Amino acid sequence: MPVPNPHQEYVKQRVQSASPVELIRILYEAAVQSVDEAVRALQSGDILKRGHAVTKTVEILSELRIALRYDVQQEYCRTLAGLYSYMQSQLIRAHSEQSENLLLEVSRLLQTLLEGWTGAMENLSAAEQQPPEAAVSVAASASSGGQNPYSAEPAGPGSLGRSWQL
Repeated sequence: MPVPNPHQEYVKQRVQSASPVELIRILYEAAVQSVDEAVRALQSGDILKRGHAVTKTVEILSELRIALRYDVQQEYCRTLAGLYSYMQSQLIRAHSEQSENLLLEVSRLLQTLLEGWTGAMENLSAAEQQPPEAAVSVAASASSGGQNPYSAEPAGPGSLGRSWQL
């Protein structure tokens, strides 16, 4: 019987208990780690490991694209979808051309997205911890509908709610 890997068990528990917002952060973190792994593999000459890391990152970017909520902010979703496609192309090109610069470019883009997403999560958390009247004011100014579209809570009556479930 195989011995359970503590790290894999931790990741499994983290994913299973994560909110939709936290899942996106987990995907960004995994993508950054995979690109870093691809850079290390490129530097060490391990083609197979580099290929696996690039493939993993391309798949993560596909998952991020699938998770986009076009019903919430169509313009932002189109922009992000284009950025994800660009990064996928750069990753494939970096692998075929053995280009560390292209891998580092994707790493920087992913790191920027991760930092932005983490900041948005912190702002959301701070707004949820404010008194109800202040939280409503922050939520109303942050989104056109006043409802957090990425909340794990069900939407109010007459609302479409989340378009995807975990």
